[in-house]
Amino acid sequence: MDFQATLDSLRAATDLGQVKKDSEKTKKSLGLRADWARLPGHTVEVWLLGEHVASGVVDQAAEDDSVLWIAAEGISTRRIFDKSSGYQVWV
Repeated sequence: MDFQATLDSLRAATDLGQVKKDSEKTKKSLGLRADWARLPGHTVEVWLLGEHVASGVVDQAAEDDSVLWIAAEGISTRRIFDKSSGYQVWV
């Protein structure tokens, strides 16, 4: 079973359809960025496989755009995300 079919079956079993619609609206108002090295200081959203993973200010990014760090905030620790794992960054 492919990923989309799995997602569709989960939506049918639960009320995830509205969550997906809401996340699509958020993603449409934002822009996907591939140039991660230019993002330090910007507030971003991190997504993986269509799911929102994190939001925050980019603390640091690798010059080759391969990874970025979201700054710690409150009780949350600094987090690293790598492009090769499929993470997407929206600004």
